[in-house]
Amino acid sequence: MRILFGGIMALLLIIGGYVYWWHHVADRLVDMAENWREQRISEGYEIRHNPLVTSGFPYRVRITAEAVSIANPTHVQAPRVDIPVFWAVVQPWRINHVIFGVEGGGRADWLEGGEKKGLDFTASSALGSATFNTRGRIRTVAVDISELSARPSWRPPVTAERLQIHGRPKSPENTGDKKGNEEGGGQQIAVRADNMIIEGIDDFPLGKRIEDFSLSSILYGTVRKLPASDTLAEWRDTGGYVDIQAINIDWGHGAISGKGALTLDDRLRPKGELETRISGYEAILAALTETRQIDANAARTIGFGLSLLAKEGDDGKRYIALPLSAQDGGVYLGPVYLMRLGSVIGNK
Repeated sequence: MRILFGGIMALLLIIGGYVYWWHHVADRLVDMAENWREQRISEGYEIRHNPLVTSGFPYRVRITAEAVSIANPTHVQAPRVDIPVFWAVVQPWRINHVIFGVEGGGRADWLEGGEKKGLDFTASSALGSATFNTRGRIRTVAVDISELSARPSWRPPVTAERLQIHGRPKSPENTGDKKGNEEGGGQQIAVRADNMIIEGIDDFPLGKRIEDFSLSSILYGTVRKLPASDTLAEWRDTGGYVDIQAINIDWGHGAISGKGALTLDDRLRPKGELETRISGYEAILAALTETRQIDANAARTIGFGLSLLAKEGDDGKRYIALPLSAQDGGVYLGPVYLMRLGSVIGNK
C-alpha cells in the first residue's frame, strides 16, 4: 500500500511539475514577444495587435496574435505590414526552436519616390521555423510558402507554386574555429521559386513563366535595423557585399546559370559582375525575331556570332559564356546594354 501511495504521489508531482513548466514556458514566450515589441518601438516602429492568446496544452505552447500591424513611419519608405493572424509554436522541452505561420494573407504599403505603393499577398500555406542561440538571437530561419499570389498596386500580379527562403550563419571554414560565424562572418541565404508566373509580360520573348529559380548566396557584413540609405551605405563602406555562389534560372526557351559578387555604388545601385552560362540561345533568338524585336537579317548575323562563341557543356548542350554586369545604373550582357537599374531603396 505504501509503495502504491508513493507511486501515486510521484506521478502527481511529475504531472504538477510539467503543468508548472508548461505555464512557465508560455509566460516566457509572451515576455519574449513583449520585449521584442518594446525594443522595436524604441527604434521608431509602431506595432499593434490584439492581446496575445496562449494555447496548445499539453504537447506544445502556441502564441497567437491577431490584427498584427508593424510600421516604421520614421523610415524614408514608411513601410507598413498588416497580417490578420500570426502564430508561433514551441515544444516545452525545446524552447529554442520556434515554428510559426501566417493565416489569411496580408498587405504591405510603402513610399517609393514619394509615391505610395501597396502589395496584397495570399497563400494556401505560409509556414516557417527559426532557431535561437543562448542569447536569444535568431540563428537560423526557414520560410516555406505554397501557392503564393502577390498583387502589386502598380502592375499585374505575380504568382508562384512554391517559394522557399533559408538563412543561417556561414559554416566555419576552419572546423577548429569554435566561435563560428555568428559574430559577423557571413550569412548564407538561399532562395528557390517554382513555377513563377509574371503577368503582364505576354510579349516578352521568354514568356511569362519561370519554371525554376534558385539562388545560393552569402551576405557579408551587417545591415543595422531596417535597410535605409544610411545603413546600406554603412554596410557598403565597411566592406559589405553579396557572394552569389550559384544562380540558376529556367525561363521559357532559355536557361541561365552563374556566380559572382554584388555590392552597391555611391547611389545605392547594384554593382558587380556574374560569370554566366546561357543555353537555349537559338530559341531565344528565334523568339526575338518572331516578336519583331530584332529583324531577320540582324538575327542571322547575331546567330552566326553566337555560334562562334558557343561551347559544349558536359551534358552535351551548347551554351555561351558572357559576363552579366551591373554598373553605372545599367545591366549589361557582355558589352550589350539590357536595362536600367535604380536604387535598391526605391529613391529616384
